[in-house]
Amino acid sequence: MHKDLKNPAYIMWKNFLRVSEGWNKAKIEEYQLKEIKRIVKYAYMNCPGYRKLYDASGVRPDFINSLNDFRKLPFTTKEMFRDNLEEFSVSMKDRVYVTTGGSTGIPMGMYRDPLAFSKELASKAHQYHRIGWEEGDRQIVFRGLKIDTEDHMTFVPEFNELRCSSYHLTPKWMEIYRQKAWEYKPEWIRCYPSSCYIFARFLKDTGRSFPKIKGILCASENLYDFQKKLFKEVFHCRVFSHYGHYEQAVLAGFCEYEDTYHVLPQYGYAELLNKNGDIVITPGKTGEIVATSFIMHATPFIRYKTQDLATFRSFGCPSCKRPYQVWGKIEGRLQEFIVTLTGRYISMTSINFHDDIFDRIKQFQFYQDKPGYIVFKYIPKITCNNSAILDIKKRLISKIGDDIKLLMKKVDYIPLTKRGKHRFLIQKLNIKYHDF
Repeated sequence: MHKDLKNPAYIMWKNFLRVSEGWNKAKIEEYQLKEIKRIVKYAYMNCPGYRKLYDASGVRPDFINSLNDFRKLPFTTKEMFRDNLEEFSVSMKDRVYVTTGGSTGIPMGMYRDPLAFSKELASKAHQYHRIGWEEGDRQIVFRGLKIDTEDHMTFVPEFNELRCSSYHLTPKWMEIYRQKAWEYKPEWIRCYPSSCYIFARFLKDTGRSFPKIKGILCASENLYDFQKKLFKEVFHCRVFSHYGHYEQAVLAGFCEYEDTYHVLPQYGYAELLNKNGDIVITPGKTGEIVATSFIMHATPFIRYKTQDLATFRSFGCPSCKRPYQVWGKIEGRLQEFIVTLTGRYISMTSINFHDDIFDRIKQFQFYQDKPGYIVFKYIPKITCNNSAILDIKKRLISKIGDDIKLLMKKVDYIPLTKRGKHRFLIQKLNIKYHDF
């Protein structure tokens, strides 16, 4: 049996999500207000940091009688948790210290309790069920896993998944992964989009086949349009993406009918705010994700400024009829923006091409440590020449704009992050949301 199905807490939360799936908007708002009042009171009573923060602001948990009242609470930030973790945490049995990868340039730690992690896994599974995934389905995994076996693969029977090292995505080892996949016959690919992109490029460029799968489950990174286009071309299946983070304060996954993010209301309360702190309710407008977790109790996150950005779509989905908050796309972390000479901010999600621009190189990465100056590092294919690189540069500038100095730099190797991710932008500038 799949390991998670042996966990009573996982089953309990999964059943609750299934039962509450049909809630209407009024029921959802009632539940969220109840959970907000509970977690705010809990944090105030148990965390000196929250008590000092709320007392200094002149607000108390008892004052919250509506969502508008809740929005009067002050924000919390990454810096606050990084510098005062014990003040914002609760001492409890079995809590585990974990750290984030610091994608915004502010690495930090927090405490997570086992119940929160069980609910996290069940919430993701609940979203995956929308497109037919079930616990126990065969999966091949390309994530940031260091696998020290001789063939850089390991089979994990309790999850029925074949894990392949993202640190060894070279032609030699990708061919070995591909051959093993034909023996294993996976039903799903679970992956970092960047890792699967390299593997999919290998399959396309070499004309090699891969077993038919039901879908691709992307997580932990932005899913860019050019990646999704390639996945559909190579694997001929549904591509599913979800947004979440280590703080477990907000979770949003694709609809089963369209590629929009549905914010899971039982998991936490998500606000999308502009730089003035006003709620974004205009379709197509972007705001910062401010999140309140209902499941984290060892380190509660309340009105937490994630520094992640999303584009508002609607309240309620016309396709699946869920009355959830819907985001059109995740614009990405602040560290996934390029700054031009004139001070414009360009999201990496906008650098999407629906043609063959990247077909002439094996791998690429943008690097910025000075406003207005970008280095485009690339590993060329044998057939790539100077003319091709000049063409890529011309087309990139046409997309980004002419207020940028773009340096094309040929390299032999592009390093991974500590978590085994293939980042498309290494941003060394300290970008803040209010800079926009």
